[in-house]
Amino acid sequence: MKRIAFVLFVALIAAGCRKDKIIKKTTPATSTALFAKWELWYQDGGLQPGIYFAPGSGNIVQFNADSTYVFYQKAVVIKQGTFHIQENAYSLGAGKVAYIYFDHSTTSEPLQLKKDTLIIGTNIADGLLSIYLKK
Repeated sequence: MKRIAFVLFVALIAAGCRKDKIIKKTTPATSTALFAKWELWYQDGGLQPGIYFAPGSGNIVQFNADSTYVFYQKAVVIKQGTFHIQENAYSLGAGKVAYIYFDHSTTSEPLQLKKDTLIIGTNIADGLLSIYLKK
């Protein structure tokens, strides 16, 4: 039993190290690269299976330099307001994670920006993970 627990512990540590490498490759979320339109490509979490969205489906989020955002669903505005980002808010091993806060909320979502890919949220503990591609 101790041997199984040790193997699981080592596997968890190894998995954590790989995440650090991914996070280190991200662009700072506060860079101007965020200010664009992003089309929803994939969403996963909760009780739903992962869903891929076809290009041109109209599910878009737009971030503006004046700290405003707009969410579109099938090209119709469903939510808009303000946002702010707390860069390097928490450590995940040696990497730092940025968080985005919508509409002065005290709750946030993890945010990763990698070239033309934007990841908001996490599917850990039934959270919602959304992956967007730059439009």
